[in-house]
Amino acid sequence: MNIRQLKGFAAVMDSGLISKAADKIGITQPAMSKMIKQIEDELGIRLFERSRGRLFPTPEANYLKNVANSVLNQLNEATRFLQDYGNMRAGDLRVMSIPGPSLFFLPNLINEFVPALSQVNASLMAWNSSSIVNWISNHQSGVGLVEIYEPNPFLRLEALDLRCVCALSKLHKLATKEVITPNDLSGENLALIVSDHPLFEDIHDVFKASNCQMNVRFQSDLFVPQFAMIEERGLIGIIDPINVRNYEIYSRQSDDIVFRRFEPRVSLKLTVVSPSLRPLSALENEFRSVLVGELAKVSEHPSRLP
Repeated sequence: MNIRQLKGFAAVMDSGLISKAADKIGITQPAMSKMIKQIEDELGIRLFERSRGRLFPTPEANYLKNVANSVLNQLNEATRFLQDYGNMRAGDLRVMSIPGPSLFFLPNLINEFVPALSQVNASLMAWNSSSIVNWISNHQSGVGLVEIYEPNPFLRLEALDLRCVCALSKLHKLATKEVITPNDLSGENLALIVSDHPLFEDIHDVFKASNCQMNVRFQSDLFVPQFAMIEERGLIGIIDPINVRNYEIYSRQSDDIVFRRFEPRVSLKLTVVSPSLRPLSALENEFRSVLVGELAKVSEHPSRLP
């Protein structure tokens, strides 16, 4: 028996008339009669007794109706579920990231991406880069955001270069400038990423090349803690555009901190990672594209720049 036969049989059981059942599934009455006869021949049982122009089901038909309903309901449920997968209203979205972007930027992006009232199950885990790479390599699912990583045959890598900007209090004397250089920052109190981070090394190099003094008064392994020192103590930070967005979200668009272009260019280098050996689901693949596009956008056009 095939699905079409089950649907025809169920229609006859529901209506008790060959003619109505034929109309319901869009075939002729002779074709419907032939379909019921084929089912009876295949099973070797009689499904209906005919009396006064109607069909009356046998006990065997009632049993088969329960089976048919179960199969057809499961098929309908699977069809709806896969359609929801196709239009990204259902499924699992696994996102893994180094801690900084997972504070505000990624939760906000996931919230905008996942349709309201959908059946999407989203998760966001904050891990270090090596843990993310290992998990996606082994499980071949999920989307990760890590610091720049070496080529890996188990991963698809999309490298991004996020241009950093200066972050300073709106009351600071340098807030009137549109572009800030190491010469402007020479001797100023700075809040920077920790010394063993590649970005710190790049900042150190541009200060050294300009023969300028770096007066680092506060360091942290995340950028967000620096904002308090910038607001309250007048320190100046060199911040990537993801953390500009973090500040906008958590401060509710406060203008206590302003952001200015920093020259020469220094960048936070990140990589979006996904499996290379197995395709992502439509949901995760679309989110990967949205994430790459959003990171490229905030890098090239950081908000709140004059």
